[in-house]
Amino acid sequence: MYKDEEIKKKVKTGTWTREDTARCIEDLEQAPDLTVYTEEIYSVSYGVFAYNFREYAFPLIEICREAGFHLERSKEKSRIYLALVRLYFCLGFSPKIVEYGLKYANSGFTLRSPLKSVYNTIVAAFTDCGLFQEADLYLEKMMDISRLDPCGSGVDFWDSDTLNELVYYDSRVYVKLGIGDLAEAEQAAGNMQAILEEKELPEDGKAFFLLQKEFTDMYLRLYQQKDKTTIAEEFNTYMKKMESGEGARDTLSFCVCYFVEFLQVMAEEERWEDILRIGNYIRNAKNFSGSFCPVYKLMRTAAYRSDKEEIRQQIPEFERMYLKSLEQEKENYDQMVRLLAKEELRIERLKESMEKDTLTSCLNRAAFDRNSKRFIQNHGTGSLVFIDLDYLKEINDCYGHENGDRYLVHFAKNVKRVIDREDMLYRYAGDEFLILSVLSAEEIRKQMNKILEENPIHFHINGECRHISFSYGVVAFEEKEGKLAELVKEADSRMYQCKNQNHRRISKRGKTE
Repeated sequence: MYKDEEIKKKVKTGTWTREDTARCIEDLEQAPDLTVYTEEIYSVSYGVFAYNFREYAFPLIEICREAGFHLERSKEKSRIYLALVRLYFCLGFSPKIVEYGLKYANSGFTLRSPLKSVYNTIVAAFTDCGLFQEADLYLEKMMDISRLDPCGSGVDFWDSDTLNELVYYDSRVYVKLGIGDLAEAEQAAGNMQAILEEKELPEDGKAFFLLQKEFTDMYLRLYQQKDKTTIAEEFNTYMKKMESGEGARDTLSFCVCYFVEFLQVMAEEERWEDILRIGNYIRNAKNFSGSFCPVYKLMRTAAYRSDKEEIRQQIPEFERMYLKSLEQEKENYDQMVRLLAKEELRIERLKESMEKDTLTSCLNRAAFDRNSKRFIQNHGTGSLVFIDLDYLKEINDCYGHENGDRYLVHFAKNVKRVIDREDMLYRYAGDEFLILSVLSAEEIRKQMNKILEENPIHFHINGECRHISFSYGVVAFEEKEGKLAELVKEADSRMYQCKNQNHRRISKRGKTE
């Protein structure tokens, strides 16, 4: 397994490979405790994201979830959330991008630069779904990081407020166009241009954003310009520059969906050969992300519409590409459904474990607080029983807490056997239990008395057989009109009345007088 520093070095220097990714994932899958590898998991996720190795996103998501499942709220868990944001971004699965982005934002362990990036990723996810108002909201949250927590002087450009501003105004163009506010989009493009002209930027940073802005300006003109012939020619010229390498930068990632909009304009202009040339470039370039299906579909259409025989002969190949892409999309969908099903099962198991008392396996007080109102509403009539064990302190003091635990477990196990199948037994506190019963108050009293007097629970300790004695109070739901707090209070009061009677009836050694 590569160490974290080795992974970071490979990713930053451009030497990270698919083989490196596969090796790390294989090692992580075999690790006995993933929680000690959170830094490595995080760095591998960045490698998958930066190099667009989407085929490794699914297994790494499984690893992230498994690690996160065993982590308490911590800096390490917040980094797992960040990793999941990136991986789901690679797959273009917007709901999970937003879910884990917000989990990171609310984790309490955020860092300035990653939080800015997370908000911007959420913006992209909402934009892809056509939820532009929501995207606009999180775009403002992204900028609030700079406004409310300005970075200090001397900060590297790639973590600076200037970078935030450039990203903000660039994203704002696309968001405002989606909302339908062309004037605001034009203003955002102008603000981005002013920063590039007026502020001193490092050469690599300026070159990066000049290239980004060139495409953004062209996309803006797509909405300004009604002459489709002009738009198609401008896009063709831009792509020729990209194909020649003049404008290509490995560090800049383009979303395919925006290029598809231009290709559709070219299709309306019947520029079939240009569509095929550009489509071939896009499918082979490594800095494009998103679904390629629309590109292949347009290439297939272009081949059918071409007058050239050599192009028409490629129709089977374009159809194969399109069908393969559709199959991959379906496989990705199926994989996503499987992952979501596994996550849902994990959550259900976690909820179930959170509702169980770890000692007695009864439902716990938190489960009572969540479920009791619904139980009463669903059954209408029934009873609440408040139980308090007698002499647990004596068992703990005389025989040790281990035997005291056995005492509690034995009691709970035997009560579960007696009560009605629909009844629910809760461990409410240390030696206090509650029963929500579908039986009437009179019927449940008979059951409790049977356990106390006719068929008591036997507990063997140090060669001695004791009867497990308890006190209880019963109140019918209708007595307090189903009001939970009043039911518990009244049952508790009646339990103390029963305790006084038990103390007269049962000796302090737990034997019948």
